[in-house]
Amino acid sequence: MKTLTTDEAVKWCVNHKIAVDAKGDHEIAFKGYNVLRFEIPQAVNRVYWLSNVIQEKLQPWDQCLLWVTAWGIWESSENWHLYYRLRRSYADDKLIEEAPGHLFLGNEKQDFVSFLQLGLQYGWDVCLFPENSNNRAFASHDGWVELAMVDQVDLEKTKRELRESEIILL
Repeated sequence: MKTLTTDEAVKWCVNHKIAVDAKGDHEIAFKGYNVLRFEIPQAVNRVYWLSNVIQEKLQPWDQCLLWVTAWGIWESSENWHLYYRLRRSYADDKLIEEAPGHLFLGNEKQDFVSFLQLGLQYGWDVCLFPENSNNRAFASHDGWVELAMVDQVDLEKTKRELRESEIILL
């Protein structure tokens, strides 16, 4: 995992033909996609499970940008010590304000899942932009995720899978 500044995250998106503004607005990047919105479950074990599901739905990717675009909204849910200890395990001492982008390689999928799980539990806004994938995602501090998929058939299949797993569709 490598962290990116906001400018570097924007540049990475531009280089990978992902339309974003300087703040990482996901709505621009989702234009022309079929979008499925669902709730983030409250149970911690379900958040970990959902993080894995989202990672799988973003496949295939050799790189994936996890871009935290808002934090500090639900301060009582944030464990900064844990976040920075995890980030430090990559020899990264930067503050999230300095480098809110987290670029993962294809062999770091479980690392991606760990950071995504924290973002979902902490109530952060998180954009998920995989390289070479037809799918994208956005997690909102308001407790929902949008999964954007090009293929309507894949979206319907995902909708059924989430319903069967008792995830609330919005």
